[in-house]
Amino acid sequence: MQLSKKAIFVVIGLASLALVGLSVLQIQNLRSSITTNKQIFLQKVDLAASKISKEFLTKPHYSQQLREAEHRMRQTNKLNDPIMHKHMENILEPIFAEHGIDLDYEYAVYMHKEDTDGFNFIMGDDGASLDFELASCENPQERGHGWANLTCSSGGNLHLALFFPDQEAYIFTQSRGALFMSVIFIVLLIGCFAYTLFVIRKQKRLSLIKNDFINNLTHEFKTPIASIALATSMLKSVKPTIEKRKKENYLNLIELEAKRLEGQVDKVLQIAMIDSGNFTLEKKRLDVHDVIKRVVDSMELVVSKRKGAIDLNLNATQSEVMADGTHLVNIIYNLIDNALKYTLDVPQIVITTSDHSQGIEISIQDNGIGIGEEIQRYIFDKFYRAESGNIQNAKGFGLGLSYVKKIIEEHKGRIDLSSQLNKGSEFRLYFPFS
Repeated sequence: MQLSKKAIFVVIGLASLALVGLSVLQIQNLRSSITTNKQIFLQKVDLAASKISKEFLTKPHYSQQLREAEHRMRQTNKLNDPIMHKHMENILEPIFAEHGIDLDYEYAVYMHKEDTDGFNFIMGDDGASLDFELASCENPQERGHGWANLTCSSGGNLHLALFFPDQEAYIFTQSRGALFMSVIFIVLLIGCFAYTLFVIRKQKRLSLIKNDFINNLTHEFKTPIASIALATSMLKSVKPTIEKRKKENYLNLIELEAKRLEGQVDKVLQIAMIDSGNFTLEKKRLDVHDVIKRVVDSMELVVSKRKGAIDLNLNATQSEVMADGTHLVNIIYNLIDNALKYTLDVPQIVITTSDHSQGIEISIQDNGIGIGEEIQRYIFDKFYRAESGNIQNAKGFGLGLSYVKKIIEEHKGRIDLSSQLNKGSEFRLYFPFS
């Protein structure tokens, strides 16, 4: 089943909507987790504050010590009292440990203003900078700190404010499990979505390539079949006394087109065999220079018809490699054939060999139309055919370069391409000696 562009956009749109929706839900769940952990923490703080209030209200000497500390501070004009600070630590820390509060804290003592809702700062712990006025102590969610009543005398109530500088970091850390899972799920969703888009795009491209391949296949098969049918019809319709020369021409045409048809079928079968993995290379020691000369000689007539030339610079000092002769001939032939197909002017092809580390390098350079940089990465893909502009004879299945690359890789070699539009192309092949 093929997806239309509209269907693809609908699928992408729905998937994007689902991804955004799930991401929003994950973010909301994370925020909810942070809010819940904050509420739990503040409840612990309030429980600890209640325990502190009970300690002071049931043990009057605590309040008396606090009054004495306040008196000393007024005399020394300081904001804290070391003696009272040590005493407060002995009261607070066991209660915090009992309620599972293991955080750095700061405290401050405030006195309620008469006839107002505000509070004046009285004293704080050593190093704290909490000498500011508090406006409210009712709602822990709003005040963000613990609050404990220390005395109950009218008009002079003392209150303890508990501050935790690392509170937000602690709450966030408590939610890191939910955060980690949220990030994992969101990343997985984005990854799956991106992969889905990649697959859809790839399938769409393969669908277009397949359709193009079928059209090319039909055309390539139809032409020789039509020629064979026409020649056969002519042989049947003519008189028995037909000239021998004409009869030979018709038979030669049938033979030529039959071979052409066989060659096209072989190309498709070769790629299918390579893809299936049911083939083996019949390697033997070959002279690359001899193979190149043989292919060039076989194409001399085609090149001369276009008044072109193939120059050979066979400079490699060691040209023998272990290779499959049939496939090596096909590789050289395909690359030269492509050079001829995609050259508008008089073809000038240069084949150069040179020594390479543990092997030989073959360069096939032409003066053709070149290959754009944006499509060079696709040029070796199966069935891919670059736009050939106004070149009428650039037909085929898009299998040639794919076949070349696969065979070279089976020989443990490689192929590289350098090309510029309207300046020609150069294919560099490397074959190891063994």
